Amino acid sequence: MAITIDESEKLFTIHTDRTTYQMKVDAYGFLLHLYYGRRTPGDMSYLLTTADRGFSPNPYDAGEDRTYSMDFLPQEYPYLGNGDYRRPLLIVEDGRGTLDCDLRYDSFRILEGKYSIPRLPAVYSEKSCGSTCEGAQTLVVTLKDKLLGLKVDLYYGVLPKLDIITRAERIELEEEAPGPVTLRRAQSACLDFTHGDFDLLTFYGRHAMERNTQRTSVRHGIFSIGSTRGTSSHQYNPLMILAGKSTDEVHGSCWGMSFVYSGGFKGEAEKDQYGDVRLQLGLQDEMFAYPLSRFSGPPRWS
Repeated sequence: MAITIDESEKLFTIHTDRTTYQMKVDAYGFLLHLYYGRRTPGDMSYLLTTADRGFSPNPYDAGEDRTYSMDFLPQEYPYLGNGDYRRPLLIVEDGRGTLDCDLRYDSFRILEGKYSIPRLPAVYSEKSCGSTCEGAQTLVVTLKDKLLGLKVDLYYGVLPKLDIITRAERIELEEEAPGPVTLRRAQSACLDFTHGDFDLLTFYGRHAMERNTQRTSVRHGIFSIGSTRGTSSHQYNPLMILAGKSTDEVHGSCWGMSFVYSGGFKGEAEKDQYGDVRLQLGLQDEMFAYPLSRFSGPPRWS
């Protein structure tokens, strides 16, 4: 099985032939990222560290526990409004103009095969791809903001033999939502790293000189690439690779993100004040505003 769930610990583990991806729901219902790297057994919760770090706010649930803050914990789906001052994947504006939400874990389900997205390009695990797609599964983790009536389904499509994990999310308002909201930012995926000294590989170009490689050190602050052209273009390729300092083409560790849609996109690498690194990729948010109304029953993903 590519996906295993420890329901008592609320621990989600994804295995490919050579890699492991793991996340966990904590005591307050936040979905934390634990690990992504070489295949390994066990619970990686010991990698989480807590400490009293000044000027790092804690959620209301944590009371006076100053050692708990979303500002430094590794997150699976960071969003604006929970005390994390790093770049979020999701920004939601409600009908009053408030930029805030509070997504907590609700449920999960496992689908056989890799999910598909109606009428949109995607990676598929059809029978035509043969044994390389054998054992494909999809994990769907649901987060909800009960006040806004906002629901987010996080999709993890696993192709074990190819060592590929695809990411997507479905964002909707439930029928009992008090009113419409507007998405101001909606990225597809991120990876939070609490250790490591990295380089970032990106690819730039122009007409007749496409896909030049650029390798830069990940320093404190935010480095971004993207396209506002409406297409990904040859200016920047929607692909980013985070690599160890000594990684080359034959040895070392690296993590790659590739955006499947040839359209406006933004990729970012951020190193915060504690030396943690966040890599994310998704839709371009410049002049982006997508209104959501109550769920009216469009086709569900499968």
